[in-house]
Amino acid sequence: MAVYFLRSQHISRSKGARATRAAAYRAGERIRDERTSEVYNYKYRDDVVYKDIVIPADLASQPEMAWTQDRSTLWNAAEHAGKRRNSRLAREWLVLLPPELSAEQRASLVRRFATELAERYRCAVDLAVHRPRSGADPRSQHAHLLMTTREVTPQGLGRRVTLEVSGPERYQRGMTIDSRREYLGLRERWATLTNEALREAGIEQRVDHRSLAAQGINREPTTSMPEKVFYAERRRGPSAAGDAIRARALERTEARRRGPEELARVLAEQKAALKQQLRQDFARRENAPRQPRWSQLTRDERNALRRKQYEARRAVEKQDPVLEQRRRDARRREYLHYRQKHPEALRESARRYKASHRDLVNAIQREYRRKRREIQQSRSSSSDQSPTAEQSLRNWNAYRQQHGTGPTAEESRRNWNEYRARAKELANSAPAPHPAPEHERQRQLQTRDEPDDPRRHPQPGRDHDQDHDLGM
Repeated sequence: MAVYFLRSQHISRSKGARATRAAAYRAGERIRDERTSEVYNYKYRDDVVYKDIVIPADLASQPEMAWTQDRSTLWNAAEHAGKRRNSRLAREWLVLLPPELSAEQRASLVRRFATELAERYRCAVDLAVHRPRSGADPRSQHAHLLMTTREVTPQGLGRRVTLEVSGPERYQRGMTIDSRREYLGLRERWATLTNEALREAGIEQRVDHRSLAAQGINREPTTSMPEKVFYAERRRGPSAAGDAIRARALERTEARRRGPEELARVLAEQKAALKQQLRQDFARRENAPRQPRWSQLTRDERNALRRKQYEARRAVEKQDPVLEQRRRDARRREYLHYRQKHPEALRESARRYKASHRDLVNAIQREYRRKRREIQQSRSSSSDQSPTAEQSLRNWNAYRQQHGTGPTAEESRRNWNEYRARAKELANSAPAPHPAPEHERQRQLQTRDEPDDPRRHPQPGRDHDQDHDLGM
């Protein structure tokens, strides 16, 4: 069933994001960031079914625009064009594609939308169509469109596109509508293109970009889970933040059944509670010691801060044994799935670790061999030492006290004669065996002339399980 979904967000340097990393991840490629010398390699991704870079049609035929078709060159140019520490390097459009369409039809739909964006804003649009990953909803056909926030020219990236400007600058460029109305117009345009693609494919299903209230539908919208909460729950199961969001949605659903007045009251209470929580969070941040911005930290400082946050989170998680076990099981499943899917990547990672930590690995191996030699020497020395005469006497006396003195020679001889007499009586009293049938005698004669078969006559001292393992 086709569902409308379109979301726009900025790839901003103030949030620690990189346009080069975003492009490499969405396209499944390897890109080196020339500004920071970091390398982002996502070539292992196998869910990218289509990718392309679209620019305005009148510029595509010019040879000076060939630099825009190289993904590394394009997004490194975007990184260098953003001079400020809070620069918006790109805008991403995440769209959900109708699963009823074929792969070619979905790619054509995304390219049509990217072409309109490129023509309207004179920018470059890097699009990538993804199929659902293993274990995800098979209907989750989606696409990412990375749009440059600046116009593309033969000389490089130029001024900012009109969608990224606001206030007096919009009026100076002769624009009569604000950025919000322009964004809503793009949402409507995506719905129109989707419906046209469905109509061309002969599918009656349609999508609508308007809200449920604008469509006159009285029901609670689908619960929208924040991205961090969604991925955390997918890895480790339900969380406190996700449970709170679902509880508020259930409360609104129950209030909607009772009537509009009850719904208005519940909405007002939830808004007040969320505002109060925001005030408390703001006061806590204000009273906390000032921390440098994430973009100002070096790689080592960021890793140290990540470890500190991880240790604090793990201390809270360990207080609940159920959630702790669930987290361990989820991490184990993730590791086994990744090891099965990318065995060579794990081996390469182990080789790199051994090469970069050669001294540490050698020290651990030397310590392991030393301990193993000590254990072997202790075992061999303990087995070579024979007991002394006094120890043997003590052992023999202890054995006699536990098991008694045992029978004498006369008693042993008498017991043996009685055993032989009983065996002879049993042999005389047993009935005579029946003669074997003619076909059985013939089989025995034939078998007697055949060479010995190890499966019929097992060799002495040989285990039958060994014969089975050898395929005999």
